[in-house]
Amino acid sequence: MSESLLSFSEVLLFGRLLTDLKVAASKNVTANKTVRLVAKKKVKVNKDLSVADDTIDGEEVANNDKVLITGNRPKKNGIYTVTTKNGGMNYTLGSLVRVKEGALVKVTDGDKYADSYWEQTLPTPTGFNKQEFVFRKELSEKLGANQQLKDQYGDDARLARIYGFSYEGTYYELPEPTIFLVHGKGESPTDGNKPGNLASRAPSDPTLSGVASADYQIANDIKVWDYDKADYTVRMDVMTGQFEQVLLDIYFGFDSPAISGARVSGARVSGARVSGARVSGARVSGARVSGARARGSED
Repeated sequence: MSESLLSFSEVLLFGRLLTDLKVAASKNVTANKTVRLVAKKKVKVNKDLSVADDTIDGEEVANNDKVLITGNRPKKNGIYTVTTKNGGMNYTLGSLVRVKEGALVKVTDGDKYADSYWEQTLPTPTGFNKQEFVFRKELSEKLGANQQLKDQYGDDARLARIYGFSYEGTYYELPEPTIFLVHGKGESPTDGNKPGNLASRAPSDPTLSGVASADYQIANDIKVWDYDKADYTVRMDVMTGQFEQVLLDIYFGFDSPAISGARVSGARVSGARVSGARVSGARVSGARVSGARARGSED
Protein backbone atom coordinates (compact mmCIF):
# COMPACT_ATOMS: atom_id res chain seq x y z
CA MET A 1 0.00 0.00 0.00
CA SER A 2 1.36 3.38 -0.94
CA GLU A 3 0.05 6.75 0.17
CA SER A 4 -1.19 9.03 -2.59
CA LEU A 5 -3.65 11.83 -3.33
CA LEU A 6 -6.36 9.17 -3.61
CA SER A 7 -5.63 7.62 -0.21
CA PHE A 8 -8.75 9.18 1.32
CA SER A 9 -10.88 6.94 -0.87
CA GLU A 10 -9.22 3.84 0.63
CA VAL A 11 -10.95 1.58 3.11
CA LEU A 12 -8.64 -0.64 5.17
CA LEU A 13 -10.22 -3.72 6.73
CA PHE A 14 -8.61 -5.19 9.86
CA GLY A 15 -9.32 -8.81 10.74
CA ARG A 16 -8.44 -12.48 10.46
CA LEU A 17 -9.10 -15.11 7.79
CA LEU A 18 -11.78 -17.71 8.45
CA THR A 19 -10.71 -21.34 8.29
CA ASP A 20 -14.15 -22.96 8.46
CA LEU A 21 -15.75 -21.00 5.58
CA LYS A 22 -14.30 -20.78 2.09
CA VAL A 23 -15.32 -19.32 -1.26
CA ALA A 24 -15.93 -22.05 -3.84
CA ALA A 25 -16.25 -21.53 -7.58
CA SER A 26 -19.61 -22.39 -9.14
CA LYS A 27 -19.67 -25.81 -10.79
CA ASN A 28 -21.40 -24.22 -13.77
CA VAL A 29 -18.31 -22.20 -14.67
CA THR A 30 -15.51 -24.50 -13.58
CA ALA A 31 -13.15 -24.97 -16.52
CA ASN A 32 -11.62 -28.36 -17.26
CA LYS A 33 -8.59 -26.64 -18.81
CA THR A 34 -7.16 -23.13 -18.71
CA VAL A 35 -5.15 -21.54 -21.52
CA ARG A 36 -3.74 -18.09 -22.12
CA LEU A 37 -5.03 -17.26 -25.62
CA VAL A 38 -7.52 -18.48 -28.20
CA ALA A 39 -7.20 -18.34 -32.02
CA LYS A 40 -10.44 -18.44 -34.03
CA LYS A 41 -8.69 -18.14 -37.39
CA LYS A 42 -6.60 -20.77 -39.15
CA VAL A 43 -3.18 -21.10 -37.56
CA LYS A 44 -0.22 -23.22 -38.65
CA VAL A 45 0.57 -25.94 -36.14
CA ASN A 46 3.73 -28.02 -35.81
CA LYS A 47 5.50 -25.62 -38.16
CA ASP A 48 7.97 -22.83 -37.50
CA LEU A 49 6.32 -19.40 -37.43
CA SER A 50 8.23 -16.13 -37.66
CA VAL A 51 8.40 -13.62 -34.83
CA ALA A 52 6.32 -11.27 -36.98
CA ASP A 53 3.37 -13.66 -36.58
CA ASP A 54 3.69 -14.18 -32.84
CA THR A 55 0.44 -12.46 -31.82
CA ILE A 56 -2.85 -14.22 -31.10
CA ASP A 57 -5.89 -12.09 -30.30
CA GLY A 58 -3.65 -9.05 -29.99
CA GLU A 59 -1.25 -10.60 -27.46
CA GLU A 60 2.33 -11.77 -28.00
CA VAL A 61 2.88 -15.44 -27.27
CA ALA A 62 5.70 -16.67 -25.08
CA ASN A 63 7.45 -19.94 -24.46
CA ASN A 64 5.25 -22.56 -22.70
CA ASP A 65 2.04 -20.57 -23.25
CA LYS A 66 -1.08 -22.70 -23.66
CA VAL A 67 -3.13 -21.69 -26.72
CA LEU A 68 -6.60 -22.92 -27.76
CA ILE A 69 -6.93 -23.34 -31.54
CA THR A 70 -10.54 -23.38 -32.87
CA GLY A 71 -10.27 -22.11 -36.46
CA ASN A 72 -8.54 -25.13 -38.04
CA ARG A 73 -10.06 -28.40 -39.20
CA PRO A 74 -11.56 -30.51 -36.37
CA LYS A 75 -8.53 -32.82 -36.40
CA LYS A 76 -6.22 -29.85 -35.85
CA ASN A 77 -8.25 -28.03 -33.20
CA GLY A 78 -7.25 -28.33 -29.57
CA ILE A 79 -4.86 -27.00 -26.94
CA TYR A 80 -1.27 -26.39 -28.03
CA THR A 81 1.89 -25.40 -26.18
CA VAL A 82 4.11 -22.62 -27.53
CA THR A 83 7.79 -23.49 -28.01
CA THR A 84 10.25 -20.78 -29.04
CA LYS A 85 13.25 -21.46 -31.30
CA ASN A 86 16.34 -19.68 -32.62
CA GLY A 87 16.67 -17.42 -29.61
CA GLY A 88 13.04 -16.43 -29.76
CA MET A 89 13.02 -15.53 -33.45
CA ASN A 90 10.67 -18.43 -34.27
CA TYR A 91 8.04 -20.37 -32.40
CA THR A 92 6.00 -23.52 -32.87
CA LEU A 93 2.54 -24.61 -31.73
CA GLY A 94 2.88 -28.25 -30.74
CA SER A 95 2.05 -30.89 -28.10
CA LEU A 96 -1.65 -31.14 -28.92
CA VAL A 97 -3.98 -31.86 -26.00
CA ARG A 98 -7.59 -32.95 -26.58
CA VAL A 99 -10.56 -32.62 -24.23
CA LYS A 100 -13.82 -34.55 -24.06
CA GLU A 101 -17.25 -33.52 -25.29
CA GLY A 102 -18.83 -30.93 -23.00
CA ALA A 103 -15.51 -29.90 -21.41
CA LEU A 104 -14.97 -26.18 -20.81
CA VAL A 105 -11.73 -24.36 -21.61
CA LYS A 106 -11.11 -20.96 -20.02
CA VAL A 107 -9.06 -18.30 -21.84
CA THR A 108 -7.38 -15.77 -19.52
CA ASP A 109 -5.89 -13.16 -21.91
CA GLY A 110 -6.50 -11.46 -25.24
CA ASP A 111 -7.96 -8.23 -26.61
CA LYS A 112 -11.36 -9.73 -27.44
CA TYR A 113 -11.59 -13.04 -25.63
CA ALA A 114 -10.02 -12.44 -22.21
CA ASP A 115 -11.89 -14.31 -19.45
CA SER A 116 -13.94 -16.30 -21.96
CA TYR A 117 -15.17 -19.91 -21.90
CA TRP A 118 -15.24 -22.37 -24.82
CA GLU A 119 -17.04 -25.72 -24.92
CA GLN A 120 -15.87 -28.77 -26.89
CA THR A 121 -18.98 -29.99 -28.76
CA LEU A 122 -17.97 -33.02 -30.86
CA PRO A 123 -18.60 -36.57 -29.57
CA THR A 124 -15.58 -38.26 -28.02
CA PRO A 125 -15.63 -42.01 -28.67
CA THR A 126 -12.59 -44.13 -27.92
CA GLY A 127 -9.66 -42.82 -29.94
CA PHE A 128 -11.39 -39.51 -30.71
CA ASN A 129 -9.33 -37.07 -32.77
CA LYS A 130 -11.80 -34.33 -33.76
CA GLN A 131 -12.68 -31.26 -31.75
CA GLU A 132 -14.88 -28.21 -32.25
CA PHE A 133 -15.01 -25.40 -29.69
CA VAL A 134 -17.99 -23.06 -29.29
CA PHE A 135 -17.84 -19.70 -27.52
CA ARG A 136 -20.05 -19.77 -24.40
CA LYS A 137 -21.27 -16.19 -24.29
CA GLU A 138 -23.47 -16.63 -21.22
CA LEU A 139 -20.45 -17.72 -19.15
CA SER A 140 -18.11 -15.12 -20.61
CA GLU A 141 -20.18 -11.95 -20.28
CA LYS A 142 -18.39 -9.17 -18.44
CA LEU A 143 -20.33 -7.60 -15.58
CA GLY A 144 -19.35 -3.98 -16.15
CA ALA A 145 -16.37 -2.68 -18.09
CA ASN A 146 -13.97 -3.30 -15.21
CA GLN A 147 -15.42 -6.75 -14.34
CA GLN A 148 -15.45 -5.85 -10.65
CA LEU A 149 -18.33 -8.17 -9.85
CA LYS A 150 -16.95 -11.08 -11.87
CA ASP A 151 -13.44 -10.73 -10.45
CA GLN A 152 -14.73 -10.84 -6.87
CA TYR A 153 -14.65 -14.63 -7.00
CA GLY A 154 -11.16 -15.16 -8.37
CA ASP A 155 -8.65 -17.68 -7.06
CA ASP A 156 -7.64 -15.39 -4.16
CA ALA A 157 -11.17 -14.69 -2.86
CA ARG A 158 -11.50 -15.49 0.84
CA LEU A 159 -13.71 -14.79 3.83
CA ALA A 160 -12.40 -12.91 6.87
CA ARG A 161 -13.79 -11.85 10.23
CA ILE A 162 -13.34 -8.08 10.33
CA TYR A 163 -13.04 -6.29 13.66
CA GLY A 164 -12.58 -2.72 12.47
CA PHE A 165 -11.68 -0.46 9.56
CA SER A 166 -9.93 2.82 8.90
CA TYR A 167 -11.18 5.54 6.59
CA GLU A 168 -10.05 9.15 6.05
CA GLY A 169 -7.42 8.92 8.78
CA THR A 170 -9.66 7.51 11.52
CA TYR A 171 -9.98 3.96 12.85
CA TYR A 172 -13.49 2.65 13.57
CA GLU A 173 -14.11 -0.47 15.61
CA LEU A 174 -17.17 -2.48 14.57
CA PRO A 175 -19.78 -3.06 17.28
CA GLU A 176 -19.30 -6.79 16.66
CA PRO A 177 -17.03 -8.78 14.30
CA THR A 178 -18.53 -9.11 10.81
CA ILE A 179 -17.63 -11.44 7.92
CA PHE A 180 -16.49 -9.77 4.67
CA LEU A 181 -15.31 -11.06 1.32
CA VAL A 182 -11.59 -10.21 0.96
CA HIS A 183 -8.81 -11.11 -1.43
CA GLY A 184 -5.41 -12.58 -0.65
CA LYS A 185 -3.92 -13.38 2.73
CA GLY A 186 -3.75 -9.73 3.77
CA GLU A 187 -0.78 -7.78 5.06
CA SER A 188 0.47 -7.33 8.61
CA PRO A 189 -0.01 -3.75 9.86
CA THR A 190 2.68 -4.23 12.53
CA ASP A 191 5.49 -6.45 11.17
CA GLY A 192 8.43 -4.42 9.94
CA ASN A 193 6.95 -1.24 11.35
CA LYS A 194 7.10 -1.69 15.11
CA PRO A 195 7.58 1.44 17.24
CA GLY A 196 10.30 0.44 19.70
CA ASN A 197 9.68 -2.94 21.33
CA LEU A 198 5.90 -2.52 21.52
CA ALA A 199 5.06 -5.06 18.84
CA SER A 200 1.32 -4.90 19.40
CA ARG A 201 1.03 -1.10 19.13
CA ALA A 202 -0.38 0.45 15.98
CA PRO A 203 2.40 1.34 13.53
CA SER A 204 3.43 4.96 13.22
CA ASP A 205 3.50 4.90 9.40
CA PRO A 206 0.04 5.92 8.06
CA THR A 207 0.83 4.20 4.76
CA LEU A 208 0.50 0.82 6.50
CA SER A 209 -2.13 1.57 9.15
CA GLY A 210 -4.31 4.11 7.34
CA VAL A 211 -4.38 6.31 10.45
CA ALA A 212 -2.14 9.11 11.74
CA SER A 213 -2.46 8.34 15.46
CA ALA A 214 -4.21 5.92 17.72
CA ASP A 215 -4.73 5.05 21.35
CA TYR A 216 -5.51 1.40 20.68
CA GLN A 217 -3.47 -1.74 20.13
CA ILE A 218 -3.56 -4.19 17.22
CA ALA A 219 -2.77 -7.85 17.84
CA ASN A 220 0.18 -9.25 15.93
CA ASP A 221 -1.87 -11.80 13.96
CA ILE A 222 -4.37 -9.24 12.64
CA LYS A 223 -4.18 -8.67 8.87
CA VAL A 224 -5.26 -5.69 6.80
CA TRP A 225 -6.86 -5.57 3.33
CA ASP A 226 -6.81 -2.41 1.22
CA TYR A 227 -9.85 -1.42 -0.91
CA ASP A 228 -11.27 1.58 -2.68
CA LYS A 229 -14.61 2.71 -1.29
CA ALA A 230 -16.22 2.00 -4.70
CA ASP A 231 -15.12 -1.67 -4.74
CA TYR A 232 -17.73 -4.41 -4.43
CA THR A 233 -17.78 -6.86 -1.56
CA VAL A 234 -20.03 -9.26 0.36
CA ARG A 235 -20.95 -8.69 3.99
CA MET A 236 -22.41 -11.42 6.22
CA ASP A 237 -23.70 -10.69 9.70
CA VAL A 238 -23.80 -13.78 11.91
CA MET A 239 -26.03 -14.11 14.95
CA THR A 240 -25.69 -16.85 17.55
CA GLY A 241 -27.78 -17.66 20.59
CA GLN A 242 -31.03 -19.27 21.59
CA PHE A 243 -33.86 -19.52 19.05
CA GLU A 244 -35.81 -17.21 21.33
CA GLN A 245 -33.10 -14.56 20.90
CA VAL A 246 -32.07 -14.94 17.25
CA LEU A 247 -35.50 -15.77 15.77
CA LEU A 248 -38.56 -15.25 17.95
CA ASP A 249 -37.55 -11.95 19.58
CA ILE A 250 -36.66 -10.50 16.19
CA TYR A 251 -40.12 -11.18 14.80
CA PHE A 252 -42.29 -10.86 17.89
CA GLY A 253 -40.28 -8.76 20.34
CA PHE A 254 -40.84 -5.13 21.28
CA ASP A 255 -38.51 -3.82 18.57
CA SER A 256 -39.63 -6.43 16.06
CA PRO A 257 -40.29 -5.51 12.42
CA ALA A 258 -43.63 -7.27 13.01
CA ILE A 259 -44.55 -4.13 14.97
CA SER A 260 -44.74 -0.71 13.28
CA GLY A 261 -45.55 -1.14 9.65
CA ALA A 262 -44.44 -4.70 8.99
CA ARG A 263 -46.82 -7.18 7.43
CA VAL A 264 -46.37 -10.87 8.25
CA SER A 265 -47.62 -13.29 5.60
CA GLY A 266 -46.75 -16.94 6.26
CA ALA A 267 -43.04 -16.80 7.08
CA ARG A 268 -42.43 -13.59 5.10
CA VAL A 269 -42.02 -10.13 6.56
CA SER A 270 -42.53 -7.19 4.21
CA GLY A 271 -43.02 -3.44 4.46
CA ALA A 272 -40.50 -2.66 7.19
CA ARG A 273 -38.12 0.09 6.13
CA VAL A 274 -35.54 1.90 8.24
CA SER A 275 -33.78 4.93 6.80
CA GLY A 276 -31.25 7.44 8.03
CA ALA A 277 -29.72 5.28 10.75
CA ARG A 278 -26.17 6.27 11.58
CA VAL A 279 -23.89 4.43 14.04
CA SER A 280 -21.04 6.39 15.62
CA GLY A 281 -18.87 4.35 18.00
CA ALA A 282 -21.36 2.69 20.33
CA ARG A 283 -23.95 5.47 19.85
CA VAL A 284 -26.87 5.44 17.49
CA SER A 285 -27.96 8.88 16.35
CA GLY A 286 -30.37 10.20 13.75
CA ALA A 287 -32.37 6.98 13.44
CA ARG A 288 -35.62 7.56 11.59
CA VAL A 289 -38.27 4.94 10.89
CA SER A 290 -40.45 5.68 7.90
CA GLY A 291 -43.42 3.87 6.44
CA ALA A 292 -44.76 2.64 9.80
CA ARG A 293 -48.49 2.99 10.28
CA ALA A 294 -50.66 1.78 13.14
CA ARG A 295 -54.07 0.68 11.96
CA GLY A 296 -57.16 1.40 14.02
CA SER A 297 -55.72 4.55 15.57
CA GLU A 298 -56.88 8.11 15.00
CA ASP A 299 -53.35 9.50 15.69
